[in-house]
Amino acid sequence: MPDDQTRSDIDMELGTFHFLRTGWWIFHIIAIAGFFYLGWLYGGAIFR
Repeated sequence: MPDDQTRSDIDMELGTFHFLRTGWWIFHIIAIAGFFYLGWLYGGAIFR
């Protein structure tokens, strides 16, 4: 492997989005949707 490439011990390319597998995408989509839902519920109390 050339010296200009970064790899971890489990042989994943850290310079790409390959390390974000399907479970991570699902978790982040649910977390972002939950954040917006809480903003929709409680946003009026914060921004009066």
